[in-house]
Order: sequence, then structure tokens, then C-alpha cells
Amino acid sequence: MLSASDRKLLSLLQTDATLPVRDLAERAGLSASTVWRRMQEFERQGLIRGRVTLLDAGALGLAVTMQVSVNITAQDPQARAAFERFVQAEPAVQSCLAVTGGQDYVLIVRMADVARFERFLMDRLLAHPSVASAQSQLVLREVKSGPALPV
Repeated sequence: MLSASDRKLLSLLQTDATLPVRDLAERAGLSASTVWRRMQEFERQGLIRGRVTLLDAGALGLAVTMQVSVNITAQDPQARAAFERFVQAEPAVQSCLAVTGGQDYVLIVRMADVARFERFLMDRLLAHPSVASAQSQLVLREVKSGPALPV
């Protein structure tokens, strides 16, 4: 069970993981040594999976975001594994979610332009043997996006 101070520290880390330990300690109302120990424990427990730099897709020239709903050809473990290996290897697939309902997976795909997305869709995704069908939606704008979890 996480204490209130653990939650505060995790919230601070999600906001800015580059803060020095002493700054985190000051903002969390803890000693620097306690913060260091807690961070090590969070990593050991798997609460902190890594520390990354968040890049701006638009500034990188990735102006097109597509949401793609995918149905696979079969519901057996081999078909799922083949599809999941495929999306893991595709750099343009930012997110892949296995979902309930009318589709099997929902992908978030980022590309420089619609023509490149079309090539990805036709030549890569729909050509994959585990994919039965796909429906795509162009994202007009991102209203909310972020990695922070509600702690």
C-alpha cells in the first residue's frame, strides 16, 4: 500500500523526472536520503518502469495521427502473438491496445503525412497475414494526452 508521501513523490516524478533528489525531497517534505531510498524501492517493485524524454510529434514532422481499429483473422494465441510481434516492430505504432467489442485491437499511429499512412496501411498492416480488416480515423487534434497516472 502506498503512503501519502509515496503518492506525492510519484506524482512529482511523473511531472518532472529530471528534478534533482534534493528538489524532490523539498517538494515532497522528505529528506533527500528517504527520497533516494524510496525511488530505488519504487524501481525494484516495478512502480517506476523507466525514465524517458517526451518528444513533440509535430516538431519532429509527425503531423498525422491515426486511430486504427484492427480485427485479426483468428482468436488463437498464435494469431494474437503474430500480430503483437508485428506492431512491436513497427516504429510508427505508438500504442497498441487489445480491446473488447467489435474490434480486437486499437492502434495509435503517427506519420508525417496521409500518403505515408496509406502506404503503411495498405503495404504493411493490411498485408500482414494475421490482419483480417482495419478501420482508420484521422485524429483532428489531441485534446488531452499524457503519461501521468492518477496516483
